[in-house]
Amino acid sequence: MRWRYDDEAKALRVHVAPVVWSKGDWAPTAQPSAAEPVRGFWIARPWTASEICPASEANATPTGAEPVTLAGQTLAIAEYPEATDVSNDRRDLVFETVLRVSRDEVQADHGLQLHLTGRISANAGQGSIRCRQPGGSEQRPICVVAVDFEQATVENPRTGKALAVWDLSKASKAAR
Repeated sequence: MRWRYDDEAKALRVHVAPVVWSKGDWAPTAQPSAAEPVRGFWIARPWTASEICPASEANATPTGAEPVTLAGQTLAIAEYPEATDVSNDRRDLVFETVLRVSRDEVQADHGLQLHLTGRISANAGQGSIRCRQPGGSEQRPICVVAVDFEQATVENPRTGKALAVWDLSKASKAAR
């Protein structure tokens, strides 16, 4: 997600684009002919519902046992293209908006948040969740959850105000 406030135009510009993976990134056995990319988003802090880290508590692991952690993302949600839907152009997962607001109304000192709503779906017979461990069994898994996106909302977390809403439901997509 990128955003900036243009003082001269008194406008907030927001741009949100998904990560694009090939099907082979998540399913090594995917057919090369399945070239339609998978588009989705990494979940920055999948272990908490808060944008702020909780206060430190006593560690539940035994003394001297350090978990193996690698830098990078560990959980994503993605919408897989449907093989039967030849009109399914997923470039519509790029969200942009320009809002005419004063700088005082923006109050984005904590950034902006993207809220995605939808349903967990089956991934072409592959199940709803795919995980891989490129670093071996001692590495924390890197997983993707297959979803059908229904709505995307960009929100100011400080004010709770929705700045823009996009309808991504199947009915809306069919009408395009």
